[in-house]
Amino acid sequence: MQLNFTHFFEHRGRKRLLLFLFILSITQVALAQQGSGVTGAVNDEKGLPLIGVSVIASNESIQLRRVTSSDSKGFFSFTDLPTGKGYSFTLSYIGFRTQHLKNYEVKEGEKITLIVKMPEDLSDLNEVVVVGYGTQKKVNLTGAVASINSKTLEDRPIANITQGLQGASPNLNISFGDGRPGAAGKINIRGFTSINSGKTGGGPLVLIDGVPGSINSINPRDVSNISVLKDASSAAIYGARAAFGVILVTTKNGKSGKTTVSYSNNFGWSRPTISTDFMTDGYDAAKMNDQAFLSSVGDTYTKYTDEDYAYLLRRKTDKSLPDYIIDNRKGKDQYVYYGSTDWWHTIFRDTQTSMNHSLSIAGGGENSDFFISGRLYQQNGMMKLNQDQYKAYNLRAKINTKVNKWLSIGNNLQFNASNYDYPGWGVNSNFVSVSVHALPSYLPVNPDGTATYRTELNNYTIGDGIFADLLHGKSKGNEKKYEFINLFNVTAKIAEGLELKGTYSYTFNPYSDWSRRTQAPWSIYPGVISQFGYDQLGETNYTKQAHVVNLYGDYTKTLGAHTFKALLGYNQELNTYKRVFAQRKDLVSQDLNDLDLGSGDVLANGNANEYALLGGFFRLNYDYAGKYLLELNGRYDGTSKFPPGHRFGFFPSVSAGWRVSQESFFSPLKSVFNELKFRGSYGSLGNQQEAATYGYIPLLSRGPASNIPPYIMDGKKVEYLSSPIPISNNLTWEKARSANFGMDASFFSNRLSASFDYYVRNTIDMLTNGKTVSAVYGADSPKENVADLRSKGWELAINWNSSGTLAGKPFRWNAGLGISDYKAEITRFDNPKNLLDSYYQGQQIGSIWGYRVNGFFQTDAEAQAYPINQDYVNQQRLRAPGNWSKLAAGDMRFADLNGDGIVNNGQNTLDDHGDLEIIGNSLPRYSYGINAGVNWGDFDLSVIFQGVGKQQWYPGNNADKFWGPYSRPYFSFVPKDFMNDVWTPENPNAYFPRLRGYEALNDRGQLNVKNDRYLQNLAYLRLKNLTIGYSLPENLTKKIKLSRARIYISGENLFTFSKLRSNYIDPEQAAGDYNNSTEDANARVYPFNRMYSFGLDISF
Repeated sequence: MQLNFTHFFEHRGRKRLLLFLFILSITQVALAQQGSGVTGAVNDEKGLPLIGVSVIASNESIQLRRVTSSDSKGFFSFTDLPTGKGYSFTLSYIGFRTQHLKNYEVKEGEKITLIVKMPEDLSDLNEVVVVGYGTQKKVNLTGAVASINSKTLEDRPIANITQGLQGASPNLNISFGDGRPGAAGKINIRGFTSINSGKTGGGPLVLIDGVPGSINSINPRDVSNISVLKDASSAAIYGARAAFGVILVTTKNGKSGKTTVSYSNNFGWSRPTISTDFMTDGYDAAKMNDQAFLSSVGDTYTKYTDEDYAYLLRRKTDKSLPDYIIDNRKGKDQYVYYGSTDWWHTIFRDTQTSMNHSLSIAGGGENSDFFISGRLYQQNGMMKLNQDQYKAYNLRAKINTKVNKWLSIGNNLQFNASNYDYPGWGVNSNFVSVSVHALPSYLPVNPDGTATYRTELNNYTIGDGIFADLLHGKSKGNEKKYEFINLFNVTAKIAEGLELKGTYSYTFNPYSDWSRRTQAPWSIYPGVISQFGYDQLGETNYTKQAHVVNLYGDYTKTLGAHTFKALLGYNQELNTYKRVFAQRKDLVSQDLNDLDLGSGDVLANGNANEYALLGGFFRLNYDYAGKYLLELNGRYDGTSKFPPGHRFGFFPSVSAGWRVSQESFFSPLKSVFNELKFRGSYGSLGNQQEAATYGYIPLLSRGPASNIPPYIMDGKKVEYLSSPIPISNNLTWEKARSANFGMDASFFSNRLSASFDYYVRNTIDMLTNGKTVSAVYGADSPKENVADLRSKGWELAINWNSSGTLAGKPFRWNAGLGISDYKAEITRFDNPKNLLDSYYQGQQIGSIWGYRVNGFFQTDAEAQAYPINQDYVNQQRLRAPGNWSKLAAGDMRFADLNGDGIVNNGQNTLDDHGDLEIIGNSLPRYSYGINAGVNWGDFDLSVIFQGVGKQQWYPGNNADKFWGPYSRPYFSFVPKDFMNDVWTPENPNAYFPRLRGYEALNDRGQLNVKNDRYLQNLAYLRLKNLTIGYSLPENLTKKIKLSRARIYISGENLFTFSKLRSNYIDPEQAAGDYNNSTEDANARVYPFNRMYSFGLDISF
């Protein structure tokens, strides 16, 4: 069966369709405004008024539904209700039992008065939770599903949703690569999932109102709730992309009744969470750099003379002395610098600002409701000389209309856009380059205003030339992302208990990015100005499109104590992608950025692909007397990413629950236990996310040879075709098979609730390189389904809710704890020699192999007499000239664990690993979140803590803020008091060994090899958010024609408690890469920020 749906999703007429849908959304808003009295009061059990209770008046016989809410005195009213029988009133409020009042008659000229007392119900078990293609009461759930309400995201200075989800739910893991403006987090559910996905493994499927989309692109204030489907049972109905969980984001709807306009704003300012107090004294820094350089290469770095150092020493205490001279060096007059430059604060801002404005309009009539919203978010970056800035825009128009008694339609239109202006050439993220060679003794700007690109004394380019580029300010870049999604839905109530639903969504994602590099002026010699770099403009443009069709029916039937539910559906998707890249040099203007302005050759390339998904799914639910619960799910899925014959798979799941608290024998415990439920599930899900779109087709690579001599024939370079990578004929789905066992309970009149889950997930048939092919073939090994992984973990959530009065005012408080843990192990991998530098069977993911260190040698004699040969881990020392190559006082003493007289890694295998042993693990353990809140009268306070209980990190070789000159002697950002931790005869108990440059940078240097002495503890506790608010009393809001007004202050990332041995590195940022690679292992990325903000939230 071929999966070719292109004709079904014909692209022609797209513009007309989008215009029609937009007009439909806007015009239906007007229809929703169309239109003997009922008054009432609602109180709690103590007689205190309840504010904001939702009250719904409905009458099925005349298809009427109106909504209002109670005021500050607990009063509510409905006017101009049509006369007639059959009225019902439903009152609901978080923390209280929903009240249903039925069979009221409205008569002409008569008023109905309702006095309602709402008893507390602090349990969330009766909460309605969004699940796959529907909703369920939490009390009836048999799978592992967590629900996050909108309050978690509101009134916080966040750019996107993931910034507000850390600590919100156990085993919902959010990690950030950096802290640049608008930074988006990566989501992982229940830990490491697949070796093909890097870091934590594959991410979950994210659906926004049922449509695949980016969770980071939508307005956080549009969110009504978020459901996290964690196990196979709850996620199975989504099939192909749900192997590692599902995130369901439901946005807000309008309500029948008075139109409500809500506006909120937030203004914030932020600073890095790390210390930025670096070494700035020119004399001290130069001495340190030269010492580190000399011990490694036998020469100094700065090439300062004794006279230069004497002058630097004088300037250390007398800043009135000139910070440069013009002197004849190497036969030419040139600048010689004696500064004390704070390069960090020269390049970066101390404080960044942000603002957020959101506006929404919601309302409706008897048969329609609408919700319209918009947002503008702006965050300024930390770049000072060539500022970076992020802006996000959101628009949403949502309408639901009841056409008649049995038919309803709706349209949900959203537009999201972001714009990021940044310094060109990747400066804002390229901290590796910007943080080298800019020594404090060098000045950033010459007397003639040109940049100090390099100094002739040592010929190193300051900041690899990036500072000159920043100072010139002409190199710029701009990234634009757009997301347009339109979802049209139809619901038909065919018969009692039977509904048919259909949805069609179209997603359009244009993306553009251009980056300009220009030449920048610099000078070494007075009056001689040179140009650094080259002139180049590069542009990338791509579009993604997706068409999704869902058709499904839902049937519910109750027969006495037996309740049956059945859902049967069909899903079809088509995803297309097309990219074009172009680049040109030598533009005629540094201020205009257009490829047509270039005179150089045009470099252009591009690619395109498309893939399709097709699936049929079902869900069967059985409920006996609210005690025994059973659910069956299944999905038959097909993907075009695999070869014919291997495209389809069936993925079933089963789950069951037992509400013990509903049994008669449980009655004696009801005074303590309000609810006790046990549940379990098992299921299998297919994963095709990491499969290449055309991975089953052998491809010949074409192009000019880059690694062979450029042969010329007929005046042209010879092009080549490389041998294709062998392809397995049996490529198919990775499969995630998981079992889950859980318990839900509530105690003490539902004030205390708890939920616990234990799970085992086996990811089998992971795609990886298979059998090695002969080197004569000239290609890599083929990808095959030949690896397995097992993850085991648990999660616990505990919540407390209580209410009362304090000083005569309503008082409510809540607290919650969520904690989780997991481990992941390779259970199958083709590594017959069990080499440690690859995956091997039995490997714990994240294992850190390293050496043991027994302190330092305290004398040269002790070092020379050491009987153990540790040259294998001292290769950098051995490369040093003369006596510097000898083992000496202050060097590290490595332990010979296997007693063979040599410190090495043996054969680097599991059977012979020499003196290596597992010294730690880079995966996070015991991730937790703590939240608490208090409401007293008009005041409210909420707090969120978040952290990790156990995790290790070995700093990467370019971790400048940790290693300082032990990595690159010429690092620019070295902690201020770094030399206090360096071994000297006068400081024998120092943390670091004697100063030798490049020991952490180069292969098998004594600090480059992982060891237990410098293994870092990344466990941390962070005050993630603190918000304090005050709602204006009703007597004040009425005077200014408002229904609600609240002011608040908020802080994000306020404090961090950590045992990491550096306050120049954020532990969360260092932990961003669990595999200890590249930027995160070096912690040389855009810093996280501590943010303070204030805001206003009003409605009328």
